[in-house]
Amino acid sequence: MRTRAAACAGALAAALAACDAAPRAAIQPPTDATAAGSPADAAAAGAPGATGGEARLSGPVRTSVAPGQTGLEVVTWQVRHDRARFQDAMRRHGVPAVGALDELALRRNGFVVAAVRADRLDQLRDDLGGSGMDIRRWMGTTPSWRELAVARPSGAMLEVDGLARERPGATLRLMVRTWPLPMEDGTRIAVEIVPQVVTDELQASLVRNAGRLAGETIPSCAAGLELERDVAWIVTCDPGAFVETDAEAPTRAREAATRHGPPSPEPTPHSGKVGARIATLGTALLLPAPERAHAGVTAQQTVLVLVPHLDASPFPEAPPAEEPMTGKTP
Repeated sequence: MRTRAAACAGALAAALAACDAAPRAAIQPPTDATAAGSPADAAAAGAPGATGGEARLSGPVRTSVAPGQTGLEVVTWQVRHDRARFQDAMRRHGVPAVGALDELALRRNGFVVAAVRADRLDQLRDDLGGSGMDIRRWMGTTPSWRELAVARPSGAMLEVDGLARERPGATLRLMVRTWPLPMEDGTRIAVEIVPQVVTDELQASLVRNAGRLAGETIPSCAAGLELERDVAWIVTCDPGAFVETDAEAPTRAREAATRHGPPSPEPTPHSGKVGARIATLGTALLLPAPERAHAGVTAQQTVLVLVPHLDASPFPEAPPAEEPMTGKTP
């Protein structure tokens, strides 16, 4: 008996030691916020804070949404800004779609919104130059307002509808709510998006903003979209909408006004001294560290991809027709 007890105790100790030696990551549940499925993949992909640096994700766009779910999934990429590459990718993957939005007002405020093919998101990401991050969030279908993007611009004036002014302590948010929309040809996902500016924690509370948005909303940039089965929408910014003024430009303008003779045909070079930074809503929200672009570093713009998930059978099948009564009894 003592020999069997000692053997059992030895086996139990060995099992406990093996469990204790197992990698901690192996027993932690995966999350949808890693850039490439695991911390190691995220480092290889060049996610923020990782050691990968310039690596870019490529290949199929994966999803963790279970089949049969209905709702909105938001994918976040960060790509190098290249206007020609971006326009070429939109020509390849863009599709006509209907949305309740003012495209001119969105462009004036630094936003770019477009519909793309939902079944070619991997090619779209590759054609944009690849992404160092691939963050996924399941929004589902909820009529309550939630955050789609958040930014706290510091040291820059915020331009809204062509008017720039300082907003110290302001927090910018892109708010979204979504719900299923039954139609004759199948269910769609209704999505409503609007920028919001809040100035304190009370205004920023998601509980207070669940049914009605607090603070200041920008109705000119509001968008109402109907996501069909094969169509996704992207929301990004125009990095060119971020401006740095020359600190010495006012002095040179006054000197030119008092100078006699014709003005010089050559443009005056920038003095290198920054007078003011002006950011539109779109660049403030979706262009991390915009001042780096003016220092010779390629801008990294955030691309939000709104992906609809719809059940294969949006409407229940009709019940089988009952056989007519013949008047006979079995």
